[in-house]
Amino acid sequence: MKIEFELNGQPICLEAAADRRAVDLLREDLGLTGTKEGCGTGECGACTILVDGRSRLSCLMLASQLQGRRITTIEGLAPEGQLHPVQAAFARHGAVQCGFCTPGMVLTAVDLLARHPRPRADEVVNAVSGNLCRCTGYQKIVSAVMDAGDTAPMPCSHQEPAPNPTPCAIPDGGRPGGTTAGRPVWMPCTLDDLWPLLAEHPQARVFAGGTDLLVWLRNGKIDAPALIGLERIDALRDITETADAVRIGAAATHETLLADPILARHFPVLQQALRTLGSPHIRHVGTIGGNLATASPAGDTLPPLHVLDATVTVQSIQGTRHLPIASFITGPGQTALMPGEIISAVILPKPAAGTRQHFEKVGLRQAMACAVASLAAVVTFDKAGAIDRACLAWGSVGPTVVRLPDVEAALSGRWLDQETLDAVRPLVSRHLSPISDVRTGADYRRRVAGNLLLRLAGDGQTHQATAVRVEQAS
Repeated sequence: MKIEFELNGQPICLEAAADRRAVDLLREDLGLTGTKEGCGTGECGACTILVDGRSRLSCLMLASQLQGRRITTIEGLAPEGQLHPVQAAFARHGAVQCGFCTPGMVLTAVDLLARHPRPRADEVVNAVSGNLCRCTGYQKIVSAVMDAGDTAPMPCSHQEPAPNPTPCAIPDGGRPGGTTAGRPVWMPCTLDDLWPLLAEHPQARVFAGGTDLLVWLRNGKIDAPALIGLERIDALRDITETADAVRIGAAATHETLLADPILARHFPVLQQALRTLGSPHIRHVGTIGGNLATASPAGDTLPPLHVLDATVTVQSIQGTRHLPIASFITGPGQTALMPGEIISAVILPKPAAGTRQHFEKVGLRQAMACAVASLAAVVTFDKAGAIDRACLAWGSVGPTVVRLPDVEAALSGRWLDQETLDAVRPLVSRHLSPISDVRTGADYRRRVAGNLLLRLAGDGQTHQATAVRVEQAS
């Protein structure tokens, strides 16, 4: 397909396969080898570029998604022969060793400083948590980013998508596109454009962020004759509030949900879960609809959506259906979506005032971890302060999210304290039947799931616990 975009301030047009990865197009077709590839799965951050001013992983982006965008790679960050202030700070602080991770780190820092010119150390650590570095130990990187913010104003990195550029030259060292063979990719801008595509290509795979799908396609886990992307459909990204509920568009990104004050006010358990999901790069493009459609037993948003009594809205050219989340997800990786349907929204009823909400996840590392077990809880209280209703949902301990009615009933009418939770905890182990897999064994999962219940006696704030910390709670 013909692809036109702006690259490092220069208009580009070329012919390339629509499903060619952006990292391959940049490196192999355009000769911009400053963009590195480490993992190819979105976990290392070496392939970070700026897309319309925001950091994005080019290994999880297709050539067709570049259309009409402003792209900045490390080569275009500063005028030739000069260093960008972030690059200069990295050099001053010795934050460059082998250098492989440095381009991605620098571009991630540029994005951060454009939005937060004077970040705290913890904000820098969070921002670069999706960029792995095996050499520096990170402290020099953190110091460099903070120094760059203190000593030089950062130009705003937020940009509108580029207008359709005029035909252009190819950068020196590049070649005019690779093979144009490959599966077709469509990126409709409206629902009216989407419905005919779904009708004409019923076998096409639909994606929004693509953070799982693009990895599965590359490693051969799945195949698809065509792809249809939803990221440009504005109607799927809105968040709207009524007197009784909040409607979240399925293509709203995790980053958008984390920043939304409506969700912070009514659904902290969902935001707590989102903070543990992937890296900032993943949260920037991953969507709530994508997490639902993937239907992983370890999906981080799924336990909160269960305890919040979420309704999933699915839509097609024929009309709209509304399904409780327990009916929508039918098995691991399986949903009730019919051919021609997409997830268009998630509807959450507002909890009662004074409700305690809590999410905790156990993984094998502090960040970028798939859950060994997780627990979401929404607890309401009667006028005396005893538990009126407890909604509990465990993730990664069954083929789908697990609710335990016997445990919820055992908590009703009791005080939410350590004595109550210690008494109820054995019911969790008794009713769970998790599996063993490459991450851990079934017995350990069962034990951790019970231990997570003990956290409810705390202040209700989230903890992304390691397995060791949860063991110590037993």
